[in-house]
Amino acid sequence: MKEFLLRLRPTDNTDQPPHAWLGALGGLGLLALSMVFVIGGFEMGVGTPRRLGTGAFSVLTGLTLATLSIAIIIFDLRDSSDTEIPDWISFFAIGAALAVFATVSERFGLWPAVFLATVVASLPDPSLKPSGKIILATIISLGCWGLFIGLLNLPFQAFKGL
Repeated sequence: MKEFLLRLRPTDNTDQPPHAWLGALGGLGLLALSMVFVIGGFEMGVGTPRRLGTGAFSVLTGLTLATLSIAIIIFDLRDSSDTEIPDWISFFAIGAALAVFATVSERFGLWPAVFLATVVASLPDPSLKPSGKIILATIISLGCWGLFIGLLNLPFQAFKGL
């Protein structure tokens, strides 16, 4: 894989490091993913400043991710350090976790969606044992339930279909 990525690098521009376009490509992927969140959030309903709708968090998260993605693209294209290979496995794990959250939350509720998304996002980390991933997912799920349903009183259901 490393030889393949090194063969694809541009050779006629010596000012630009070979990994710059790879990092920018990752930033573009995150930017596309952020647009999915923004569009999905608007479809769910943003609400008003006094009473946020279900999609408000998705829109704000998507806009934040879009801003960070643009910063990633700019900084990677300006970077002149040595070649660095992107961690595509972690990138795809985060994308899969977001997809799991989007599909599970509508059918089963907030708690199972956050739990499964956390487990999927933590799969590439070999330093965290399976029991640690379950404990982490439980703590994050309880925290999201407490914050979004308990404190903010957003129109989420902790569990659906049970």
